[in-house]
Amino acid sequence: MKIILGIICGLVVLFAGGCAIMLVVAQATDSGAAALALIPGGIATLNVLVLMALFGKSQPQRWAFHVLAGLDVLAAIIMAIFWSSIASQVNDIWTLAVPVIGVLVLKAVLTVLVARKLPPPPAA
Repeated sequence: MKIILGIICGLVVLFAGGCAIMLVVAQATDSGAAALALIPGGIATLNVLVLMALFGKSQPQRWAFHVLAGLDVLAAIIMAIFWSSIASQVNDIWTLAVPVIGVLVLKAVLTVLVARKLPPPPAA
């Protein structure tokens, strides 16, 4: 379970981090691109926090797991709405939409399950 979540989080870090870098580079020609880079940059950061906690590189941050799971569910809902709105124009869009939505929901479920199995925070 942790390995599958780690793989998916790693792929999201690569994709979202790449998108954020491209938006920062696009700032040279488009004045609002750097502000837009905060969205994929934040998602990449949350995934890095989860990866670091999964592989014991830092103290697990439960809030990062729960925020990330919520964002994954939100992204799946937004994608379902978007793809259903263009389904009349592109007949086979669901061959791409269903696996992507499924992976996002799977990632959200695994994130919550792993967060529940985290050790309790140390007492101060």
